[in-house]
Amino acid sequence: MSELFNENELSPSEKRGPGVVGTIEFQMGDQTEFTGEYMPTNKRFFMIVDMNGQPYQRVMSYDEIKGVEVEDDAVIVEFSIGKIKMRDIGNGTAQVFADFVNEHIK
Repeated sequence: MSELFNENELSPSEKRGPGVVGTIEFQMGDQTEFTGEYMPTNKRFFMIVDMNGQPYQRVMSYDEIKGVEVEDDAVIVEFSIGKIKMRDIGNGTAQVFADFVNEHIK
């Protein structure tokens, strides 16, 4: 899968962190799995989801994230609204991603 994240979204002083791409599990209508990407930066957190060929992007501050855990081939991000799991992460950066995000929410 190609990246969903668009570099043009970054402000001049913003730097990309280690992102992860995989299958995001959450319920929307009858669908429970979506291809997506979590892309943290030094200032914000991007969640980009492929909604049947159309990218949906949610940008949030680190105040909206309580923590990130790594579990086997998955990351679980605990947002203020609850936990969302991403599995089938193929790029091997799950722990690097989790460490980066957890450092920014402190």
